[in-house]
Amino acid sequence: MRSRSLPSVLLVSLFASTGVAQTSRPDAPETISFRVSEGTTLGFDLSSDGRSIVFDLLGELWQLPAAGGEARPITDAVRDIAEDLDPAYSPDGRRVVFRGERNGRTGLWLLELDSGSPRQLTQLPDPDGYEGSATWSPDGRVIAFVRALPPSSREDLRRSGIVLLDVAAGTTRGFPIEGLPRPGVRDPEWVRGGRIAFVAIDVRAPMGGRIWTVDTAGGHARPVTSESVQALAPAITPDGRKLAYFAADSADRMQVWVQELSDSGTATGAPIRVTSHKDVTRTRIRWMPDGKALLYSADGRLWKVPVDGHEPVVIPFTAQLTVTRPQRTLPQARFPVPGEAQPARGFMGLALSPDGHQIGVLALGKLWVMPVGGTPRAVADVPLRASMLAWAPDGSEAAWAAGADDQEDLFATNLATGVTRRITALPGRESFPTYSPDGRHLAFVHLKGGGRLRVVDARAGDVTDTAQTRNLGAVVDGTSPPRWSPESDGLLVSGAAGAPESGRPTFVPLSGERQPISRFPDAPIFLQWTPQHTIVFVRHDRLWQAPFDHTGMLGKPEPIGSDPALYASASRDGTLLFVSEGGLRLRSPDGTERRLGWPLSYTPPVAEPMLVRNVRLIDGTGRPPTAPQDVLVQRGRIARIAPAGTLPTATARVIDAGGRIAIPGLMDLHAHTDLPDLLPGFLYFGVTTVRDQGSSMARLVAYSDAIAAGVLPGPRVGYGGFQLYSDWAFDEEQWRGIEPEADPGHVARSVALAEAFGAQHIKTRTFRRWDINARMVAEAHRRGMRATGHCAHQLPLVAAGMDAKEHLGFCLPRGADVAYDDLVQLYRAAGIGVVPTISYLTFAVRLNERPALLDDDAELLPFLPAREHFGWMLEMDPELREELARSVEGWRAAVARLQRAGVTLGTGTDIWQDPAGVHLELAELVAAGLSPMEAIHAGSDGSARILGADGDLGTIEVGKRADLIILDADPLADIRNTRRIWQLVHDGHLVDRPAILASFQKQHAPSGR
Repeated sequence: MRSRSLPSVLLVSLFASTGVAQTSRPDAPETISFRVSEGTTLGFDLSSDGRSIVFDLLGELWQLPAAGGEARPITDAVRDIAEDLDPAYSPDGRRVVFRGERNGRTGLWLLELDSGSPRQLTQLPDPDGYEGSATWSPDGRVIAFVRALPPSSREDLRRSGIVLLDVAAGTTRGFPIEGLPRPGVRDPEWVRGGRIAFVAIDVRAPMGGRIWTVDTAGGHARPVTSESVQALAPAITPDGRKLAYFAADSADRMQVWVQELSDSGTATGAPIRVTSHKDVTRTRIRWMPDGKALLYSADGRLWKVPVDGHEPVVIPFTAQLTVTRPQRTLPQARFPVPGEAQPARGFMGLALSPDGHQIGVLALGKLWVMPVGGTPRAVADVPLRASMLAWAPDGSEAAWAAGADDQEDLFATNLATGVTRRITALPGRESFPTYSPDGRHLAFVHLKGGGRLRVVDARAGDVTDTAQTRNLGAVVDGTSPPRWSPESDGLLVSGAAGAPESGRPTFVPLSGERQPISRFPDAPIFLQWTPQHTIVFVRHDRLWQAPFDHTGMLGKPEPIGSDPALYASASRDGTLLFVSEGGLRLRSPDGTERRLGWPLSYTPPVAEPMLVRNVRLIDGTGRPPTAPQDVLVQRGRIARIAPAGTLPTATARVIDAGGRIAIPGLMDLHAHTDLPDLLPGFLYFGVTTVRDQGSSMARLVAYSDAIAAGVLPGPRVGYGGFQLYSDWAFDEEQWRGIEPEADPGHVARSVALAEAFGAQHIKTRTFRRWDINARMVAEAHRRGMRATGHCAHQLPLVAAGMDAKEHLGFCLPRGADVAYDDLVQLYRAAGIGVVPTISYLTFAVRLNERPALLDDDAELLPFLPAREHFGWMLEMDPELREELARSVEGWRAAVARLQRAGVTLGTGTDIWQDPAGVHLELAELVAAGLSPMEAIHAGSDGSARILGADGDLGTIEVGKRADLIILDADPLADIRNTRRIWQLVHDGHLVDRPAILASFQKQHAPSGR
């Protein structure tokens, strides 16, 4: 068996030195090798002579004798940075057509089995579309396949058509079909008599429909099956006497059915079900040449079933996979250490003063002003959620927004006296304050029953009525911050990046008609309009500029340097402040730069010594509970563990647990801090560590800093901050649309910015372009960070060193709600940890079925946000709800398989609205077949290992940080008892849970839901 490894040219580009110490080295390889006898969603085909099977396994194509045996690979997904799927033999058995993505090229590919070198036949015009379900004409000259447009709605799934490809000429042509009740076809199959069978998609069942045939030249179709049959993947015997297809049984599971065909080609008699499986792969059915048996894929295996009533039999196979990749020697993930000064990297607002001499920052619950290169000065206390800082032109004050969620008002603080005045108190939300350059006006966006751009006098106060404002017309929620023209005669308004529905760029004058702007940069963020009649903005994580007036750009945008950049602001003379590697930077108009680092700092408080007496420990290692112990905590870490009553109490605060059980602090490895004010609630429910998987970076880090500094109670926060895409073209505060063809340095800059903000990992939320994704993973490793993502099983990602998998599904087309031995052994051998998030599905299904669920839990109720924050869960249609419910069954089965195989499991929820979600996830792990002890291990030690912090966190052991949940009931008797919290210790501090609860009872009253 040959070894798969990334091509040397890619390794060179992945690990080229840029001055950062390498943590994964191409000259220090490791080999991953494992054998499998099952495959997840096996697509296959049978040669026309019935002697050979070709199938896809983990994105590679394999050949197998039809009777079963040892499979051999015929493509190499690692070498070609590929994912190859759904193969189909040519009639002579010498060629295979398949759909795949290979080094960024997506479409149909042709493999000549003698040469072993695939060549591309088609290229998708839109990579979000689909070309597949290929089938050969009997003479081997033409391939029929399905081409589908990118779906923007469930209805669009029906918009697909059959295309014919002349293999020799390489040309394609449409295939007109008449007489169908509605558009949308799939699953073409050549049959005798010069016809093509296909499925006309039924709007009532978008994954199936009635079977028809049509002449190979196109024309009027005729039905084969009745309207009551909702079928997939038709297959007709060579003699034309029998039809096989997939259709749902009474339990709504796909099975194989057979019907007789009349001389005219119409199905007759009642369909006969010939299989009974839990999980059928719906890609293809094949008849044996004698027409007496069928081949298909189900439950992770290949099967052969006689049509005379006998039971199906397995076609056994084994496949050996070997991947060579650089070794991972990643450091432990770091968190702020009590008593040690830390840079404050996060901020709720950051702005350069108009004269370019000072920097304003909203961070750690204060408004700070710092001279460039000088010492920061705290001007005033502000709410922690105060954001959107804007300087007055004369530098005398700064405006900002703060308030309850969706009820923010505007304020201004005098920078000399620290006195703050309220500017607006309108119903709804006021955001994006911005002073006109002449100092006369303050513009802002008002969201209440639709968005409006409004203007008030710059010195206004307590504006409570919209009649006190000048209404400049509608804007859409998601609009980018408005920017004043240098002349103060109007504002530039543009839509959010990547969201054209949020409005095209427009100049909005103080009086007169709006003026559309036609010449505008592609998806800019952090845009500034300078007095030099230039716009400066961030695109591809670097600075750009272009001359600009009210009509648009007056020339092409030009880059300003090549360094990473985010959060740009500008002074009157064109000096730029931005975040880059190492912290803040200041760039003068002449191009000189000053590296300012992170001027703010804080020191996490050190907990007083504590002795927890008479406590039984479930320590997170999986060992049985201990006899009663004493646990001494010093400087936030566990200093000693000894039998109860043996440690002295004179120098420590004593907590007598009275024989109760303590478990380690729990972790939510898949969190989103869309509402960071909810973070104290996570701590209240025993979640001592969260790993954020995509939020607005600076705001997220600002809350992480505030928690570490003791300004706010909450869990320690690990984060990637950004969500890195290779199939999305736009940037936003949390999204990075990586486009290396347009900008080869984009990957490195994005990961560098994550590192600059202190990220412990990156998250790739991408579903194609494995070549780009592999570069993201390797760049993160080079900088000492881990990599996780929705997709982790593609062999190019395994070769690059992907560390973890988010969710058990959510990676189409082969993300799989059911994981078989191929995925299980891959994750085990490659050391890929899995964060299942089953609770995400079950919570959504239960809430949709019963919205009153939000009011059932009296303890949780004060912590829940307004009902609209549960939007999609409450609004999903019954079809989606049933689909998610089916997924739960598969995800639970997969979790059991992963646990038995020794794959590291962690707990995560993706339910950012519910601070107690980890307890739901623990219950789901137990429902999947784990013991309560195994579930607790996943929520503590397993999660710490995936996080990369198992040296500090995850277990109750000497030397580790003191995170303990002391319970009033035994969680091994009932996993739900992890909610029965008596006391909670976090980093050695006894958490004041009643104070947290009282705060939420005041701020998040249930009337809002």
